[in-house]
Amino acid sequence: MDEEKIFDVFILDVYIGEEMGTDLAKNIRKRGIESPIVFLTTSVEHAPQGYETGTLRYLIKPLDPKKLYEAMEAAIQQAEKILERLIRVKTENGIESINANHIMYSEAHDHYQYITMNDGGTLKVRATVSELFTTLAKNGGFVRLGSSYIINLRNIKNLSSSEVHLYNNTTIPIPRGKYAELKKAFWDYQCEG
Repeated sequence: MDEEKIFDVFILDVYIGEEMGTDLAKNIRKRGIESPIVFLTTSVEHAPQGYETGTLRYLIKPLDPKKLYEAMEAAIQQAEKILERLIRVKTENGIESINANHIMYSEAHDHYQYITMNDGGTLKVRATVSELFTTLAKNGGFVRLGSSYIINLRNIKNLSSSEVHLYNNTTIPIPRGKYAELKKAFWDYQCEG
């Protein structure tokens, strides 16, 4: 996980040496990793803590192969949904996979798009605004604002006729004549979710 690799599924025991598997599951979620977690253990008593992290399944040993197959099928389906939201972008460090849901907004500067993530990090991407918007629009929930900005609709805190306020306290000006279009896109997105 420290190398920021992408994992399809985590299969954990409640007891992992000195560490508790439930603590590891919390750590996985704190890092923003959405991969499915399946517990495979002898301990029934820790099931509530396991499910606090959005655990997909909690299987008890001795293992019923049918239940394992069902859990893996559910994990594959969940992992495929997560992969649908992954986009690949060309950064200074090479090609990176990022979850479109974790993007706050992007801003264009000198042939680059600076993507601000929900965790405050920034990625410098070599692409035009149109190219990046086309990629993000496939995931839904994004709107292009003027010639410089792409905004993730799920991160809009509020709108006025002249500005968009995001949850990270960023304020972005709304170009003249675009407020009605942005307001409609925001409400349509809210109604879909």
